[in-house]
Amino acid sequence: MPITALPPTTVRAIGSTSVIADPCSVVKELLDNALDASATSIGIEISSNAVDVIQVKDNGHGISSDDHALVCKRTFTSKIQTVEDLRTLGGKSLGFRGEALASAAEVSGGVTITTRVEAEMVGTSINSQRASHPVGTTVRITDLFKHIPVRRQSALKSAVKTLARIKKLIQIYAMAQPSKRLSLKVLKAKNENNNWIYAPGRDAMITDAALKIAGTDVTSSCVLKKWPSEHNVNSEHPQEEHTSEVGLLALLLDLDTGILHCPPSESMANNSRLHKIKQRWPVPSYRWQTHIQLSRHRARHFQVI
Repeated sequence: MPITALPPTTVRAIGSTSVIADPCSVVKELLDNALDASATSIGIEISSNAVDVIQVKDNGHGISSDDHALVCKRTFTSKIQTVEDLRTLGGKSLGFRGEALASAAEVSGGVTITTRVEAEMVGTSINSQRASHPVGTTVRITDLFKHIPVRRQSALKSAVKTLARIKKLIQIYAMAQPSKRLSLKVLKAKNENNNWIYAPGRDAMITDAALKIAGTDVTSSCVLKKWPSEHNVNSEHPQEEHTSEVGLLALLLDLDTGILHCPPSESMANNSRLHKIKQRWPVPSYRWQTHIQLSRHRARHFQVI
């Protein structure tokens, strides 16, 4: 076979798989978009095979009608205009490439976006007609990897593991964004094991999310640490970086609980408790010890692990 140039549609489809690698990456990209839209409530619905339907609905600021024609176009974004903008973007946005929706459209059977901004009386299904919709945006992706059979078959085989990963991903977002309402619903599932809802109260913190995810026993074995601490901020010679707007909030295993160092008579019970913490903590086992929350600019929270 001679060397020839691939058609543009094939180039885009192949390139899109580097952005949309699996259903979990779809959910992550759409979650990031929702949080960047200042959403306080985000609902995720996904089919039991993880590819037929993926839907993320938020109550963010919505997409202006002036931008409807530009949605799903590759490299079109509202986050930056030049590469120099990346210097000031840190802590303000979870995404800026303008690739996610375009890539999802390339590798799926269809993308339906329904949105409404506060100034509008009714919502709009982009490229379609007016629709009833609250302020915010709903992105519905159908037939993921329809045009890439090998990738679709792989996704179908690993659907059970993928749903568990998506649940863990949402729990990680809850730890990083404890003031946001997050929910996951698996459509037509045989059981509700992967369904999950986090509905925080007013002024919720990382410990509230930890209580929901891991329970009282695990959370009580941890301690909350802040950086910079009040001692450093009030000291006569504060470090230069303390003038930054960046603050760290970490939920760490409390070594003073004696869970790691205990007499032989208590070792079995404490080992069981330690195993429980590892199992319930929504991060890979080799990084389970620490959840860090990075807040910047009007208390936006990000997790650093």
